[in-house]
Amino acid sequence: MILKTVIIATLLNLGLVNGLECGKHDILKKYRLNPGAITGSVERDTPPSKTKEEWWFDPCEDSGVTVPSGCDEKDTLCGVTYVTLPGKDALLTQAIDFSREINNAVEEIDGKLRVSLLGSKWGADTFNAQIDFECDTNMKNDEITSNTWQDKQIRLNVKGPSGCLKDDNGGNDDKAPSGKHPQDDKKDKKKGTSWFTWLLTYAMLFTLIYLIVTAYVNTRGGSYQDFREEFIERLMQLVTSLPAFVKEVTSKIFGGSSSHRGGYSAV
Repeated sequence: MILKTVIIATLLNLGLVNGLECGKHDILKKYRLNPGAITGSVERDTPPSKTKEEWWFDPCEDSGVTVPSGCDEKDTLCGVTYVTLPGKDALLTQAIDFSREINNAVEEIDGKLRVSLLGSKWGADTFNAQIDFECDTNMKNDEITSNTWQDKQIRLNVKGPSGCLKDDNGGNDDKAPSGKHPQDDKKDKKKGTSWFTWLLTYAMLFTLIYLIVTAYVNTRGGSYQDFREEFIERLMQLVTSLPAFVKEVTSKIFGGSSSHRGGYSAV
């Protein structure tokens, strides 16, 4: 389990830290994180009892909010389960918490905020938690809308204003004179580069397939050595003819264009 935790942390490609100061964190400071804790609960009928599962999440170490009963004062995430029998007080039957002292990581996935808490001991097992934020400007307070347990990982979905970017984007909202973000130009360039890269890749792939098929047809019934020599020979012919081919195409494009303009001027 320790190895699995290390692998997850590596894939996140982020430096792991202990505790989060939202006002100073490069990513968190861009979002409208509420100063209070985020809560959510689910109540189920489990005759003859009622079972209530409550979650409490405070991502910001500097928020100073009060930790609820059943959780540790050093927790950043805590989940408790209470069972109530008719005529009796609620009984705490389960508690899992993630301390501020364990490793955590923050990232943006498809434009959405994600906080990961790594390596919390719960009995003999070690658990990770993944909290995904969903922006909803119509809500005044955040709410934990769902939770799942799978493969020793707890996943929570938080819906509300905390998942929304600030208007000033954390001080990184510099715009170009046209009103576009500088990142927009980078995206446009990236799309152009990506298109050219795919075109070049397909051209090389089809060329390779053509050489293989041609060499196979010409040496059908022969040995592998015959095929290999035929393939290498045709590949070398292609490589040596490329400069001349490029020169010819260039001369036709630029040379033909120049002669056309010259003839037009003479008339």
